[in-house]
Amino acid sequence: MEFRVKLSKAPFSARKAKYVIDLIRGKNVNAALDILQFCHRRPARAVEKLIRSCLANVEFLNENEAKKEVKEVDVDTLVLTEARADEGPLVGYARRFMPRARGMAFPLNLRTCHIKLTFTAPEGEEEEAEKEEGVEETAAEAKEKPEGAPEPAAKKKRAKKVSKSEGEDN
Repeated sequence: MEFRVKLSKAPFSARKAKYVIDLIRGKNVNAALDILQFCHRRPARAVEKLIRSCLANVEFLNENEAKKEVKEVDVDTLVLTEARADEGPLVGYARRFMPRARGMAFPLNLRTCHIKLTFTAPEGEEEEAEKEEGVEETAAEAKEKPEGAPEPAAKKKRAKKVSKSEGEDN
């Protein structure tokens, strides 16, 4: 299951946000929060608040979906799979100017960025349980099959190929 959060028009450049996001991409939620706690860059506080917001949303959904008999998602197992920091609009462009040489004026570009994070809950536990059940079923099918039963055609072809290749080597 995927959970997405977005922060629009954050008051720092996308380049600075990418440094912080690269630290936590692919990490568990708890590990990401620990890293951000000790990161001294300005975007780290905004990304940390964004992650905590997502966790609160997941907990809220767990409480409300419990009534609908939908499987709950464990907050501690969420993994940050996708993280992006894209450029946002320039704030104050063509309104504020910096005086330059020979009477010229350059506009002050206050950059903003959009941050998008995607968290996924690992579904490996369910798949592993299904695989184990499948292995048990195949073992049960093998016991039920009589010893003199004919083999399927695909297995016979493989056996012939193996015997031919062994004959060529000798």
